[in-house]
Order: sequence, then structure tokens, then C-alpha cells
Amino acid sequence: MPVEIANQQEFRAVRFELEITINCPITKVWNSLVSETTKWWPKDFYTSPNTKAFIIEPKLGGRMYEKGSRAGAGLVWMTVYGVEPPKYLYLVGFISPPFGGPATSLLTINLSENGKNTTLLKIQDNCFGQLSGDMSKSLADGWQLLFEGNLKPFAEKKR
Repeated sequence: MPVEIANQQEFRAVRFELEITINCPITKVWNSLVSETTKWWPKDFYTSPNTKAFIIEPKLGGRMYEKGSRAGAGLVWMTVYGVEPPKYLYLVGFISPPFGGPATSLLTINLSENGKNTTLLKIQDNCFGQLSGDMSKSLADGWQLLFEGNLKPFAEKKR
């Protein structure tokens, strides 16, 4: 029997794009992105106070996830469906109702050399589903803080 949900959001799509120039070679940006994520990923982005690491597995079928402090605990944010180190990482994930869904997110992270020691990082997130009204602002604020406010300075320090 169908159940009607009160305050159900309308089905819609939202796209966010961001370009950041990072003053660091592409291989160092890639390694910072996928091998040292826990070091630059802000703790207040974790969904649980019991999270001890944020991990991106840069391989087909790999996960982008929070690793909990107990064995087997955590939360998968996304799954890798395309990867070409150090050029791109394509991810798909689900947004559950507590985080603004239910919806699906297709995230692309592209890196390209922009000179000998400079990398252009392009982020595109396409979300579709029953999105909360402030999803556009949430995506913009979140991805800018993560990549421009955290990854960029972290990678540039390693230069």
C-alpha cells in the first residue's frame, strides 16, 4: 500500500561547477586528493563523531567513505565509476533524507596541468531527486570549502 509523505520535495536537478587553480604539480594535487584526504578533510564534515578517517579509493568500484572507530562502522558517500590517475575521478553517490535527499549525485573531479607547476582542478556535481530547497547553496558552500579552502592550501604547502 502506498504511503504519502508529508512535506515531500519536488523532483528537481541542481548542477554546481567550480574551477580552482592550485600552485602545485598535478601529481602532488592528485596524491593530496586521494592519498591524504583525512589530513585536509574537515572533521565537521563527518556525519558521525565516531569517524576516524575519510578515505577515497582511486580505483574502479572504490569508495569515498568515512571510516568509523569500530570495525565495520562508517558511511559510504560515493562509489568510483571512472578513474584515470592523475587526470580524473568520477563518482556516484546517494543523498539520504537527513542530508537533503533522497537524491543521486554524480561528481566529477578533473585535474589538468596548467603550466609546469600549476594544476587546474574542475569540480562538477549534478544532483537529481527530491532535493531540499537550499541544495544549490549547500553544494556551493560545501565544495568550495572542501576544495578551495582545504585541499588547495594543503597541496600548495606540500609543493
